[in-house]
Amino acid sequence: MSPWYRWLVKWARFVHLYLTLFALGLLLFFAVTGFMLNHEDWFSPTEPYTDEKKGVIPHSLLTEPDRLAVVELLRNEYGAVGALSTFEVEDDHLWVLFKRPGTQVEASIHRDDGVVEVTRKTWGTSGLLLDLHRGKDVSRPWHLIIDIVAVIYLVLAVTGLTMWWSLKGRGRYGAVVILVGVIVSIGVVALCELR
Repeated sequence: MSPWYRWLVKWARFVHLYLTLFALGLLLFFAVTGFMLNHEDWFSPTEPYTDEKKGVIPHSLLTEPDRLAVVELLRNEYGAVGALSTFEVEDDHLWVLFKRPGTQVEASIHRDDGVVEVTRKTWGTSGLLLDLHRGKDVSRPWHLIIDIVAVIYLVLAVTGLTMWWSLKGRGRYGAVVILVGVIVSIGVVALCELR
């Protein structure tokens, strides 16, 4: 074994070990939530938990709708949470939608009398976890975390293959296992595409 190859295997082992330890929490999170996502009916309620609030918004905010003022009022007085997803202005009413993982808040505001109906729907902790796994209604930092986890998986795969390649006698059996894994993966994708 050449010194360069010995150095490569040593660094592959080092990177593989410490990167796995560093990312253990995120790897476990995506493993558990991936299982939950595959069996969503076991973990998530079929209907969201719903909470409704009613009130009146000052007419001065609705004549020429002040979007920022309306949104802040809905957040402060009616408990709207999440990122603003939709703000539709129609002749007779406004429709405002906020979204965050596991939660959605809808506000319907009648422009003539200022009556507001705010409906908060939440799917609980499981809905939050599943939406985080999907990357649904999440912030930019969370998208970055998902990208980092994908890169970590790639580095772990490459360093794992590098270490496997260094095995002398057991390498043949590993090659068969890798080949079977690739064939099974291709087969599963092909079966899914045929449906």
